[in-house]
Amino acid sequence: MKMMNTFAVGAFFGTLGMIPMTANAATLYNGWQYATDNLSDADGGTQYDMRSMAISTIGGTTYVAMSNGMRPGGTTDFGDAINGRISLGDLFLNFSGHNLDSAAKFNDPMVYGIRFDSTNDSFGNLSATPNAMLGVFGGITTAALSALNFGPDSIDGYNTLGNGRTVDAMGDLQSTLGDVSDYLGRDKSVETNIASGRKLGDIVILDRAALEAQGLDFAHLGGGYDTGGDTVFGFSFSSSLLPSSDFTAHLFEECNNDGIAIMVRGGTTAVPEPGNIALLLGMSVAGVGCVARRRRK
Repeated sequence: MKMMNTFAVGAFFGTLGMIPMTANAATLYNGWQYATDNLSDADGGTQYDMRSMAISTIGGTTYVAMSNGMRPGGTTDFGDAINGRISLGDLFLNFSGHNLDSAAKFNDPMVYGIRFDSTNDSFGNLSATPNAMLGVFGGITTAALSALNFGPDSIDGYNTLGNGRTVDAMGDLQSTLGDVSDYLGRDKSVETNIASGRKLGDIVILDRAALEAQGLDFAHLGGGYDTGGDTVFGFSFSSSLLPSSDFTAHLFEECNNDGIAIMVRGGTTAVPEPGNIALLLGMSVAGVGCVARRRRK
């Protein structure tokens, strides 16, 4: 029998923007922790909607799963985007305990990036110089590319366009987008992609069947969070690649049409005592509302 390491998710830790917390409890189900985003905040329709993210660790392997309208491979709706398509950005994991409100703060050795979509613009991936490298990376620098992918390049730009939601705007926080602006910077460009980094290890791309075999179940969240088919996908990696401490993870689409964040307490290697699973409740999730696209005239 496999030992399952479940996650608890806590507050934005003190220095992370001093974000006020609500009394909402986490969604803990079958060994997975789930972050849920507003289901009506994606600009451009359901194909851009980020619905939920889930994380679990089983036997030394960490699993990350997503229920999204946009899947790896993205969309060619805007063929004159940087790389001929708009794709998912990279997943950033912040173990540093500080905000990521400047590009320089992503350079902290306790901030990591995971590239899981080989079609995105990371590592200078262009048609003339393709780079399909996937994996977990440390020592990263980042690129803010949404303005070149037909989207406002800041959270405040998103707010100005009027697509904000005050209910579930940031997942379980049920707060305003001002909170995420504090974390990522109010009027700075949003870092969507890894520009450079040192590869620490590989990831394994997983489909719905492989994830559900590990206990994943987005459907239990209720209507809209699992729309079937290939809208559920994810990846796994060795838990030993990352620290075993609290972290915040977030992800944007390259156009900033939508984004989601999850806050995890205990890192990817902490193993709870079997009788204390109930003590791990208390997750808070920040699902970043989408950012509307601008069409090039």
